[in-house]
Amino acid sequence: MRRNGFLYVLIWTLVILLFAGLSFGVYTLLNQDEDPDDDPIIDPKDPVITASFEGYTVYKLDEISFPFVIARITFASDSAMDFGIDQLVTSEQLSLAQTQVYQDELLSKGLFLSYQMVEFELPKNKQTFTVNVFIPVKNPDAEKITLTTKFKSTISLDIDLTFAQGVKEMLGYVEEPGVVTDNDTYKLKVLGLEDLTSFPVLRTFSDGTSEEVTFPSTAKIYAVKISVTPLNENVLVISQGRYRIITSGQTALSMTKDFSVEGFNNIVSLSIVNTVEGYLIFDVYSTELSLLDQNTIFEVRFEGSDEWIEITIIE
Repeated sequence: MRRNGFLYVLIWTLVILLFAGLSFGVYTLLNQDEDPDDDPIIDPKDPVITASFEGYTVYKLDEISFPFVIARITFASDSAMDFGIDQLVTSEQLSLAQTQVYQDELLSKGLFLSYQMVEFELPKNKQTFTVNVFIPVKNPDAEKITLTTKFKSTISLDIDLTFAQGVKEMLGYVEEPGVVTDNDTYKLKVLGLEDLTSFPVLRTFSDGTSEEVTFPSTAKIYAVKISVTPLNENVLVISQGRYRIITSGQTALSMTKDFSVEGFNNIVSLSIVNTVEGYLIFDVYSTELSLLDQNTIFEVRFEGSDEWIEITIIE
């Protein structure tokens, strides 16, 4: 009897211990904390930081391999802030402290972020400040990008990339001398002027035969060398060139594609899809020994347009 009583006590003791263990396990499971590295405990003394856009400009330039944004952001806090630009990260996991390769490409094209007062270091120990930041975009087809922060205050700023209003002139771009462009269709530059009076001029006929052209003794043959660059995937065809001598009032039209001078490729009527260098050839009548030092104007007209595009060669 005494042995049975001992067994009953032992069994109930085990049951109570098992129940207590299960209760503790359930309590621990329900109140388990997350990994402190994933969800750090926020010290009430940490500053609460907010950020807002004062504005931003999206750039998608033909000369640059990536889109980018220059954003003006105001940071504010209830106490002094002390964080670096490396704490600002895009949704493409690009830190704004790691943009040197993008900066170098802009500089190589004559584009300067300093014209937009871009900062690469943030002020220290201030409760509020406003900065212009440079935000490269890795994906050229992206329609949106988000700027976030690594520090504890949650900041998320969305940028719409679908409307690019930035132009290269906003970054101090200056077109190289002698270039004429409408920034949409074409870019032209005169590369030189050659006196070809002593060179034979050939005319090629539809049957493939050629003959040398005879000019009067007062004729002078000149070739204007130009560079033509189509913009925005346009295909350009120069239908005609015009050479005007201001001092004498004389105007000469370029020779058609049937005329050629060896070593000076005539680019009239040529379909141009990439940058091409070539010549437009003129026969000009003058008693002057040379026209190379006279006030002259060169013009071209593209196929499908009545507009003459003027480039001054010598002033």
